[in-house]
Amino acid sequence: MKPTRMITAVTMVAAMFPPARVHSQPQSEPTISVQKIGHGVTPPRLKYQPEPEYSEKARAGGYEGVCTLSLIVGVDGKTSNIRVVNAIGLGLDEKAVEAVRNWRFDPARKDGVPVAVQLAVEVDFHLYGNPTTAKMAELRKKVAAGDARAEFELANDYFEGRKLPRDEKEGMVLLEKASNQGLSQAQFMLAERLIHAGSTDYPKAYMWYALAQRGGEKHSNKALKKLTAQMTPDQLQAGRGASRQLAYLHTINLRDREECLTRSGGQD
Repeated sequence: MKPTRMITAVTMVAAMFPPARVHSQPQSEPTISVQKIGHGVTPPRLKYQPEPEYSEKARAGGYEGVCTLSLIVGVDGKTSNIRVVNAIGLGLDEKAVEAVRNWRFDPARKDGVPVAVQLAVEVDFHLYGNPTTAKMAELRKKVAAGDARAEFELANDYFEGRKLPRDEKEGMVLLEKASNQGLSQAQFMLAERLIHAGSTDYPKAYMWYALAQRGGEKHSNKALKKLTAQMTPDQLQAGRGASRQLAYLHTINLRDREECLTRSGGQD
């Protein structure tokens, strides 16, 4: 299926920048005087806008996003000094730059004379009717609603870079959310990632292993025994105390949730 691309916005932001002297590349070329839109300077008008191509990696993963570029529209209506302000990855930023490099404008004008101005441009990459995209949208909806299993699934997508650009930080945020909701698989993975990342916070890793064990995660027993052998008595005491405290909080939260469901007639 051929993806559909759509440019959602061309935002004029020249007024955010003071008049400047910008050296184009190479340095031997003339200096560009960049004006501010407003106060007698009219914005440029886009007249030729070839669409960007989808990168193969983004298309295969059904990945979508908005890339923001900063650029200068010269007195000849051509673009220059293009740089990525908000990157989305998977080769889409490069595709956006390639397309915008070929855009043509009726230039901005001051007193009827063409002048150069700086713009911000948003390039929206969207795949209409793509089943992968629909599934990702549904997954994110569940995550927004606090679904622990959805958080765990999306965390793995970030860790593995399967459908999204690899992002360890975002993956860890989601994994910890799922763990705090009592999902044993997430708790075990969180402990594993702490240990394999070289963390010396053994009590925290112990806590997650112990909670995963309590939740029935079958691999936790062996991992917990191995970790316990490496811990000092003080670390072991801290880990056990933390796991008991969080287990108690999970029990309270579960009971509150069940009471809410009962009051609402069992509707989740």
